[in-house]
Amino acid sequence: MKNFIVFILFLALTLPAFSISDEADITYNVGWTEKLGDKIDFNAEITSSKNLTKKFKDSVDLNKPTVLILAYYSCPKMCTFLLDGVLEVVNSINNIRPGLDYNLVALSFDKKDTFETSGFKEERYNKDMSSNEQWAFFSADSINISAVTNSVGFKFKEDGDEFAHPAGIIFLTKEGRISRYLSGVLFDPKDFRLALLEASDGVIGKSSISDKVLLYCYDFDPVGKKYALRALNVIKLGGAVTLILIVIFMFFMWFKKNKNNEGETK
Repeated sequence: MKNFIVFILFLALTLPAFSISDEADITYNVGWTEKLGDKIDFNAEITSSKNLTKKFKDSVDLNKPTVLILAYYSCPKMCTFLLDGVLEVVNSINNIRPGLDYNLVALSFDKKDTFETSGFKEERYNKDMSSNEQWAFFSADSINISAVTNSVGFKFKEDGDEFAHPAGIIFLTKEGRISRYLSGVLFDPKDFRLALLEASDGVIGKSSISDKVLLYCYDFDPVGKKYALRALNVIKLGGAVTLILIVIFMFFMWFKKNKNNEGETK
């Protein structure tokens, strides 16, 4: 019910913002151009909440996959819903945690945002995480913002004092390649976890055998933008499990028969 109310509020607040601009202009200049398999511009320079400016690749742990959220920090509408949605889904997954198992990064696409505004957001969203976990917030100048957003296919446009822009999460591999996009402001924990497993080749944090089986059984539906069951793989898995059970049963019966025969011989 809570998610439904948030979604309705999201629609009510964001639709007027999009109606300000010309519809054709929004269609061609705002949205996602998915670049799966491409590399993010790791050489773009971004500034941390501590006012340290480094290349993107030096600002994250390259031994871990990265979850990237593009938002601007003064946004009163969609970006707030997006950040809240990310916090909700992150906190719903206990065995894979930000800062420990993957990099959780927010980058503002508003050149007016500074390390001070990113610091305010970082403090707000990290208060609900333990001390050894981290959601890092960054800012950048217009050149480096364009370098990042162009490399991931994020199209946005200034609209008065605000921006028309899409909402969603980008999953990056350890090498900085774009693995998956999840659009919207509310996220299914299953989709989030599977996207992380996919970005890490199935090896992340305390991921279990069941997680890897789940990844094998699900595939991403590009139309529905969600993970859906792979029917053929489920059948294969079911067949393999059935075969194993038959072999175990046959071995048990053989062992029992041999034991009975030995008893009769004695």
